[in-house]
Amino acid sequence: MKFRDGAIEVSLRADRGKEDQGGGLIWRVQDANNYYVTRYNPLEDNVRLYAVKDGRRKQLASATGIGIGIKAGEWFKLKIVQQKNKIEAYLNDRKYLETTDRTFTKAGGIGFWSKADAASSFDDLVVTAQ
Repeated sequence: MKFRDGAIEVSLRADRGKEDQGGGLIWRVQDANNYYVTRYNPLEDNVRLYAVKDGRRKQLASATGIGIGIKAGEWFKLKIVQQKNKIEAYLNDRKYLETTDRTFTKAGGIGFWSKADAASSFDDLVVTAQ
């Protein structure tokens, strides 16, 4: 499935990890080195949005130190809304991030994301393409 604009929502649980926890969604994936990613990390209690271009991660937006409070082992919903160059990120239906970016304008793949020693569970993926 190719995704350009619309919404992607998933239920996510950070199961374990000492170096890193949590996970997220990737979209408008062009290849293994070019995509958008939004992730939540319970160890850091933050949600971040990145553009990964040519394998280099650039932070576009971050919400940290605001008491998100979702702990490892708790299910939560992560939702991304993309309309042209506007990107919004929600946790449990509350908007935490909003930005604009033109790094990736073409439709691309979608997927799940984690890193380091993070072990995460994903369920109930819903994609609403426009």
